[in-house]
Order: sequence, then C-alpha cells, then structure tokens
Amino acid sequence: MKAYRYALILFVAVALAACKTTTKTATFPATAGAGEGLYSTQPSPLPNRGGAEGEAGSSELGLPEKSLLAQRIDSLLLTADTLLQSTQLGLHIIDLTSGEIVYAKGERQRMRPASTEKMVTAITALDCLGPSYCLTTALLSAATVSGGTLQGDLYVLGAMDPLLSVADVRRLVSQLKAAGVKKVAGRLVADVSMKDEDEYGWGWCWDDENPVLSPLLCGGKPALIDQLRSALRTAGITVSKGTAKGTFPKQYDPADTTSASKRYELAAIRRPLTEVLKPMMKESDNLCAEAIFYQIKRPTPSPSREGGERLALKNPTGKHWGRKRSAAIINELIERTANDQCSMFNVQCSMATGLVADGSGLSLYNYQTPETFTRLLTYAAARQDSIYLPLLEALPIAGVDGTLEKRMKDTPAAANVRAKTGSVSAVSTLVGYTTQRSTGHVFAFAILNNGLPRMAEGRTLQDKICVLLSE
Repeated sequence: MKAYRYALILFVAVALAACKTTTKTATFPATAGAGEGLYSTQPSPLPNRGGAEGEAGSSELGLPEKSLLAQRIDSLLLTADTLLQSTQLGLHIIDLTSGEIVYAKGERQRMRPASTEKMVTAITALDCLGPSYCLTTALLSAATVSGGTLQGDLYVLGAMDPLLSVADVRRLVSQLKAAGVKKVAGRLVADVSMKDEDEYGWGWCWDDENPVLSPLLCGGKPALIDQLRSALRTAGITVSKGTAKGTFPKQYDPADTTSASKRYELAAIRRPLTEVLKPMMKESDNLCAEAIFYQIKRPTPSPSREGGERLALKNPTGKHWGRKRSAAIINELIERTANDQCSMFNVQCSMATGLVADGSGLSLYNYQTPETFTRLLTYAAARQDSIYLPLLEALPIAGVDGTLEKRMKDTPAAANVRAKTGSVSAVSTLVGYTTQRSTGHVFAFAILNNGLPRMAEGRTLQDKICVLLSE
C-alpha cells in the first residue's frame, strides 16, 4: 500500500510540474544541424532561423523533445529532494532555437551568483565597448621634444591592464626612446583618472586574498610607476623633477588614432578586451573581471570633425569613474533585456534585477536572478559578431579547459557545454550554453545553488542537468 501511495504521489508531482512548465514561444536564431555541438574546432554561429518545415528549429521537431525533457528534469529534481528541502535552487532554461522557455523553477529569486557575475560583466562590456576595444596604457605629454629633452612633464596614463608585464614596460620605454626622448625636464606624473580611489571592492571579505584595484598595474600589482622608473634608468633616460600624481590636462582618446589627441602619445601598450576576457572567464580571474568592470563607460558625442562616438575617460560630472557608474550601465542593459524578453514571450515583465556590487562576484552584496542570466544570454546570442562569438571563445568548455576541465567528461555535455562557473562558501552556480545533440537546438541555462552544506552536491546536480540538456 505504501509503495502504491508513493508511486501515485510521484506521478502527480511530475504531472503538475510538467503542466507548470512554460511553453511560450518567440523567434530566435537557429543552430547548427542535429548532432553538432557548440564546440568543434571553432564556435558554431547562430544563423537566422529558417528552413523547411520539420528541419531543426521547427516546433514539429522541438516540442515533443522539450516536453519529455521537462519531465526528465522534474524526475532528476525529485531524486535531489533531500538536498533541495534545505537549500535554494534557481533554474531557468531557454531554447534559443525554437524560442521556448523549457524549464523554470525559482527563476525570479534573488540569489548570490558568485563568479557567474563575471558573465554579466563580460556581456555588458562587449555590448558597450565592442570586441575591438583595447585597454591602453600610455605615456603622454603636451610638451615638445627638443635636443633629446622633453620640455615638460611625462604622464603615465594607467588603464588598469591586469596583464601588463615588466616586458611591456620595457616596450613603453623603447617607444619613448624611439620618439627621441633622452631626458624629461619635468616630472613623471601618475594619471589614475580612469577610476575612483577605492583599492578594494564594495562588500569584499577582509580575510580573502583580494587583488588591489589600481589603474597602475604591472604584474597584477600596483607597481607600474616603480617598474617604469627602473626601466627609464636602465635605458639612460633621466627625470629631472621626480614623481607626482595628476591628470593629463589635454583631451586624449586612446581609441582615436586619427585625431589631434594622437600627437600627445609618445608610447602606448594596447591590450585587446578579448585577450583579458579569456583568463577572466576560463580561469575566473578576479582582477581581470574588475579591470573590465571599470572599463565599462557610456559613449559620449565626439567633438571631432569626424563625428561618431568616443568613450569618456571620466564620467559626466568630471569625477573619476566609480563602481556605481559601471553598475548603473549594467543595470540599464539588464532592464533593456527584460523588456525585450517580456515582449518576445508576451508575459508580464518582472524587474527583479538583483544588485550589482562589483565585476567579479567576490562581493557578498551581489544578487542576481536566474531569469536575468538567461535574458543576457539570449541578448548575446542575437548579436553574433559583437558579443556571442567572442563570449563563446572565452567561456570554459566542459571536459576541455578552464574551470570546467574536470567536469562532465565522457558525457554528451563534454566539449559541448560552454559556461561560467561560480563558487564561494555555500554557493555553487553555472550559467551558459549547450547544444542538444539529438536536435541541434541551442539552450541558454542558469543554475544557481545557494545554502549548500557541500558545494560538490550543487556541482553534481548542475552537471546532471547539463547532460540531460546535451543528449
């Protein structure tokens, strides 16, 4: 009798959950053919949806599989019932090929994202700055060079480049020497105007090994000025009036190589945004994430004759760019994607956007919803060249590299799932993309586990969900 009652309860639970699963649809780009993953030798782009009825992307092919898939996820969660009774799970899955919401559980709960906050930072940076943007560390002067002497101050404009090395500093000095400078008649001035003076993030734990948030990084530490002085001495270039802090007095746009501001640049190291994204996402490098977070700036009208837009080195008030300014731009994108998705699915819009405290996820104050993540992933997938492909290149690949190297090996998710991991005490999260091998449909998913006694339990559940999605 007990066995019968258990079976009946299980049947009712699965049926109710399957009925609850949302099946609203919208039009999304289609994917590669059935059996192909997101990862082969190069990421597979998402061409415009189309094709004859019955091909990958049609509801005739997709709907039966997703109904069964939702039931299988229900069954999987029932087996994890003991864990889920005492912890929190937020789960949201969207089929980007057919436009269906495949599964939703606690999708509007505000939860701690840990390092999946880096996904929010990466998508916003690619959207705001573009993949061709560079972090530029430059030596500038408004003075002229006469007889080998720079007749004024030499400014060091820091870009918070987390990958700047001692070898890069030597390259800067070599460029300076090639510009004819053998002596600086003025001072060596450290320009830290790209960000505020906060050395640590809002809500960071005092006992963590936190990076120092300085614009003047070298080797991942605030050592650029010391390394530059050493390199100048080695090259025989003297500085007459010592070192100071200040702001370069002229308008300088490092991205504009054709304007008059170029004449102030004596040397520069330009680091592509995509180069910084890889360690940020694959290895979950916190300093790289914070460096990109502080690059996020709103375009402002260009005063040049060419027109167009440029990125302001300072915010509109003239003060140094701070955390709140970057967070505001991120929140604007989140709100925009919320409106877009609600329109697509014809559902009531939720503005449960959470809280952006930093760019890396280190802060205890970060909160996001699973729905926010899938909105951003959907937004990215619709922008192939500017966001989606650069993002895929940077994400860890299950069973292949990064923080997913040892996970999901020898499963349909291996070399298929591309996702950002997140781990802090009692929190384990996974956000990204995978391809259903049987249909070729691409899924965007967000799995957030909070309150875990053992993080391995969260990772195990996440991996099982990803395997189901990838079969």
